[in-house]
Amino acid sequence: MRLTWKDAVSTALVVAGLAMALSVLAGWGWPLLGGVRAGIVALGVLGGIACVFGAPLERSYYVDPFGLITAVVGMGGVTIAVVGGLIFDAPQFLLALMLVTIMLWSLATLRHAVEGVNPAVPPRLALR
Repeated sequence: MRLTWKDAVSTALVVAGLAMALSVLAGWGWPLLGGVRAGIVALGVLGGIACVFGAPLERSYYVDPFGLITAVVGMGGVTIAVVGGLIFDAPQFLLALMLVTIMLWSLATLRHAVEGVNPAVPPRLALR
């Protein structure tokens, strides 16, 4: 596989979300980002949209051990960070969400850059 326009859009969304979260932690005073909860919501929304662009379309990915581990660890981390951050309003949860977002983006982009195409799956079936 190779990197596509989807990876570029995903990267731009992740960078924007991380910048918003960092603005909360650094106290830059950006409009509508006055607290940890706002940073978590902003990063969560942009990271979720980036996930849609970076998610593989082939079904075989979700039975692959690498795919399952990435999904479980990533979604577990996101859930803990979002729920904990929204309940406790602590900056540690925002930092944790930033780290999990970077990890998920890195793994998805690396996978897209180095993994080959599965010749057993016809292209028209891989789009479903």
